[in-house]
Amino acid sequence: MKTSTLYACLVILCINFSVKAQQKDSISTQTKDSIALKKEREKQYLEGLLKAITEDEKELLKRKVNLINKDLEKGKITAEEAEKQKKKAAKLSVANIEYRMAKNKREMITGYYIQEGGSFIRFGEVFDTRKIKKRPLKYDKRTYSDIMIAAGFNNAIQDGVSLSDSDYRMGGSRFFEFGILWSTRVAKNHNFVRFRYGLTLQYNNLKPTGNRYFVDNGDLTTLEQFPNDLNRSKIRMTNLTVPLYFEFGPSRKVENDRYVRYYTNSKFKIGLGGYFGVNLAVKQKLRYSENSDNVDQEIRRNFNTNNFVYGLGAYIGWDDISLYCKYDLSPIFKSPNAKQRNISLGVLLDVF
Repeated sequence: MKTSTLYACLVILCINFSVKAQQKDSISTQTKDSIALKKEREKQYLEGLLKAITEDEKELLKRKVNLINKDLEKGKITAEEAEKQKKKAAKLSVANIEYRMAKNKREMITGYYIQEGGSFIRFGEVFDTRKIKKRPLKYDKRTYSDIMIAAGFNNAIQDGVSLSDSDYRMGGSRFFEFGILWSTRVAKNHNFVRFRYGLTLQYNNLKPTGNRYFVDNGDLTTLEQFPNDLNRSKIRMTNLTVPLYFEFGPSRKVENDRYVRYYTNSKFKIGLGGYFGVNLAVKQKLRYSENSDNVDQEIRRNFNTNNFVYGLGAYIGWDDISLYCKYDLSPIFKSPNAKQRNISLGVLLDVF
């Protein structure tokens, strides 16, 4: 009796394991089929998207070529210039296709979208694209944004002291600045004057001459000799600023039945204005040798620097690169310290 019961239990266990294995194989097969189906839908969607984007860019390129031909017929441009503009427009269309495809692929990664007929499938949810209204193209876009990066040499103007006799190294003291700027066309029918504004971070570095470093003596901040041989001595002031500039320069106008745009690429420009902001942090970095050991020291302290900064700035350039100068009207250190004002000269790039 016991033997037959044992055999019966073994048979039931075998059947149970067999059923579970079949279920697991079935789930695995369904998962593989689901992944394969998603990949196939993704492939079909991308192929259809590429075709639609290509047709759209072809139509835009055709309109641009027609405008170029009209300018050629009117004698505004030469045949050689027309050919150059056509080649440039064609390259831009190819770049636009690549950009738009890459953008859609990124969107598929962040949120898995597959098109099926007039709908999009996202993680099991279906959205009917026929119910979504397309955002209309703005006919006259007056404001654009740019990422700006600037870097160069830094120093300080001191009362009664020329730059050649400055307390700071001419080549070793540098600045770095980056941020976002918006450019808004001032006039309605031309783009010669633009108002630029935004938000930037400034890093102003000063490296003292000689074997000196900054010492906070109550209300006074002084440069004193360091007891060891310094390999590095610099102070860095980090400012958050709001730049305000008027930019002047010609631009190229493109107008058709869909939009009007002004382009400043390959054009001369000059900017005049200023900035204001706050001093976020001050840090002094020292590097020296002590008992055959290399020591790196960072001192985070206010060093009696002013909490608010403001100054004047200017730049002159071509296309996306400019020679850039800024000068702080606010002294670096508070009274009763001698007045020193930061001055910077470098290169400014409009990245995007």
